[in-house]
Amino acid sequence: MDTFEFFNPVRVFFGNGERQRIGQLLQGRYQKVLLVCSKGPFRTNGLHAEIKGLIQEAGATVFEMGDVDSNPRITSVEEGANICRVNNIQCVVALGGGSTMDCSKVIAGAALTDMDPRRFLWGDKVEMKTSLDTVMIPTIAATGTELNNTAVIMDEVSLSKSWCGAECMFPKMTIIDPEIHAGVPLRLTIWGAMDILSHTFEFYFNRHESALFQLQFSEGIIRSAMECVELLLKDAKDLRARGELSWTSIMAWGGLTKIGRGAPDMACHTIAEGLVPYYDLHHGAALGVITPRWMRQVVNRAQSIFARFARNVFDVQESNDGTAARQGVELYIRWLRRIGAPDTLEQLAGKKIPSEKLREITRRILNDNQEVGRLVKLGEDDIVSIFEASSIPLGQ
Repeated sequence: MDTFEFFNPVRVFFGNGERQRIGQLLQGRYQKVLLVCSKGPFRTNGLHAEIKGLIQEAGATVFEMGDVDSNPRITSVEEGANICRVNNIQCVVALGGGSTMDCSKVIAGAALTDMDPRRFLWGDKVEMKTSLDTVMIPTIAATGTELNNTAVIMDEVSLSKSWCGAECMFPKMTIIDPEIHAGVPLRLTIWGAMDILSHTFEFYFNRHESALFQLQFSEGIIRSAMECVELLLKDAKDLRARGELSWTSIMAWGGLTKIGRGAPDMACHTIAEGLVPYYDLHHGAALGVITPRWMRQVVNRAQSIFARFARNVFDVQESNDGTAARQGVELYIRWLRRIGAPDTLEQLAGKKIPSEKLREITRRILNDNQEVGRLVKLGEDDIVSIFEASSIPLGQ
């Protein structure tokens, strides 16, 4: 393992029914709270009203804003930050998926400055120095942002997604309640799992193969996430599997997998994020399509780690690294097909994406990033090939 420094101040409350502690946890700390909610079923299924009521019963005034889209907009950040400034908000509570939690983090920082919040994310990328406290109540297992200090936001005008990170962006508290996640449809559960696996792969496949424990740690996350999905296909209300899957999401991107391993290989995220704004695709679903094509594209140029993946995740017995590596990739793809993972970009976009558009997006990706890929550095033809393969069903 390389030299590292680790810090994570987030207090986590995990367990069935833990959402009911929100009022108790905020009582005496905050008098004015902004409640930020995802678009979805939460106002009709009673969850939003429950959380709002518990906070009010604890003596705080609750303010609200428009519900947050998947792929959170910078305009939502501006709306929330303005509400915070005008009403002297002291805490931002996020109820939703990764988009709402990311949006809430940037709202909390933008609320304490008159600066255009775009500057945290684009251009000179000013580092956030102060922030209101945030409390996360994730409604799906996916990004792991509920335990880290980063956020991704989309500018819907420039069709660009970008990220920011700062120490002050760590949440104050996170409440993980499997009972909330039990209501997530299987389709979205699988899409969230694609995000979990992608984040785990980013440190596993980053050309740093000397950290013995960390490699096995990542393999444990991968196997556990896959097993949880299989359990949920049998019983979508399985609270044990819901809770375990939620914990894998935090392990994947909460800061532990990166320890002593250098920088992640963000190729799949970079490619997906370059495409998503043009067609407003679901983040996890896009990763589910891009990742197996990336694996096929790079496996022959990184045989040792893919052979390890094959042997330790899928119990492949083949002694030749190249053959084992390819077998592992195909076994992962077979698993994706078995669980009903997203298959093609056309399925997600609802239409065929023209080849010339994919090349235009590829050039913008390369223009916006110094490099794409650490395990294997990808050029324009590599990325276009991944996009083109993403238009063909995995079974063909």
